[in-house]
Amino acid sequence: MSDYDFKDLESLLDELTKFAVPAKEPTIFAVGGRGYYENPASDLLAFFLKPNAEHGLGDLFLSTYLECMGVDHRQFDLNHVDITREERTEYQSRIDLQLLGTDWCLLIENKIRHWEANPFSDYELHAKRLGKMTKLYSVLSPTGFIKKEGKKEDWKGVSYPNYCKALREKLAANFFDQSFSKWLLFAREFILLLENELYNPPMTPEQVTFVEKRAGQIADVQKLAARYVLFIRQELKIGLENTVPGFLFNTGVASWPYHWLVVRCTSESWGANEMVFFQPESTGQKFSIRVYLKDLSELRLSGAKSALKHMNGPVIEGQYLFWTSFSGYDSSKEAIAELCKLAQIVSDILKN
Repeated sequence: MSDYDFKDLESLLDELTKFAVPAKEPTIFAVGGRGYYENPASDLLAFFLKPNAEHGLGDLFLSTYLECMGVDHRQFDLNHVDITREERTEYQSRIDLQLLGTDWCLLIENKIRHWEANPFSDYELHAKRLGKMTKLYSVLSPTGFIKKEGKKEDWKGVSYPNYCKALREKLAANFFDQSFSKWLLFAREFILLLENELYNPPMTPEQVTFVEKRAGQIADVQKLAARYVLFIRQELKIGLENTVPGFLFNTGVASWPYHWLVVRCTSESWGANEMVFFQPESTGQKFSIRVYLKDLSELRLSGAKSALKHMNGPVIEGQYLFWTSFSGYDSSKEAIAELCKLAQIVSDILKN
């Protein structure tokens, strides 16, 4: 690896700490394994937009949305609002969100990962049939930009970044006026989910300048990291096959949130069972190991609990049970050595 100027790269990494993007905070929705799905997210949005729903936040979500549209919400009665999802028009089109007030209506089309190919003229005709004095139309999307084609009425674009930013400010301003409840927590988590899943924060001018100025060195770091991953995979494969003679192990790189290096180790003889070697992306975090075992018989489960009692677990994850190293390991060499020992233990468990 003499082709790298390590002092220069070290200087780059020191400088990088000033410009690095912080890791996204996980939400209760993401931790639950669901992340963002358009229909459930629209259902949640409908719930929070309804002023008299159980969340106790009043018209905070609705008035903020109207403000993002450039509409003065004070001219409308927001105390009596009906909201429906997937409202059908006469021609069987479906409107994502329909809000009906005493003398006004608002149609919202929620566009996330699809082009605007909706029958907007049909939506407009549907709104006219509702007989409300004021008719409002909006497209909610990551950018807030909308096409004019296919729309006779004035459709307003609202971007998720602007809406989430405004909601955050309103929630912060109203925090001490609200008694703490699960809905206040859920509202915050919902906003965070939208921010995490639907758009990435823009780069600052300083970040752009840094990348453009140090592009060559950044490319060297990327190459070095790629070589390191290959090295770890090879070390794991050699160590495993030397420890458990006769086994042919496969090592594959995987992606986990907040872990920059994840290698899965499996063997044809193990079936769906595997071990995972990983290192969190946070500086100073230790290497860790997990053992995943599936569909264990009573005999194997008893053996696993006994043989892996020095690890933290078992924890249930779907059809799997997994055990995790308690304190982690300071070096990859130490972690690989321990993982090889565990491979022999797992092999013995699966023989029974």
